[in-house]
Amino acid sequence: MRDAIDWLHNHISGRVVVIAAFALVGASLPKDLTTRQRAQAFFVGALAALVFGEPVREFVGFSETWAYGLAGIIAMTGRNIAVYILRASKDPAETFRDFMDIWRGPRQK
Repeated sequence: MRDAIDWLHNHISGRVVVIAAFALVGASLPKDLTTRQRAQAFFVGALAALVFGEPVREFVGFSETWAYGLAGIIAMTGRNIAVYILRASKDPAETFRDFMDIWRGPRQK
């Protein structure tokens, strides 16, 4: 057992633990998800944070001290971002109209 704990300590960084914790929170918050959808939300959020955490941090210009917080935010919202991108790719014109409505406010009728 001691060997397993030592292996985990040496091979799993703190960032992975933070990402897993925030992905778990992000998957457990929505009330309308099934167990399968919660598992998908967890894995999509965790993978999004692992893959995009560091590039986003460097792109935005944040220092290394922001790495854990930014990875946590991406882990919590990774599923929502993926769903939005998939919907936007199906109807880009509608997505642009929605974005402009947010930018200018809703259209007056």
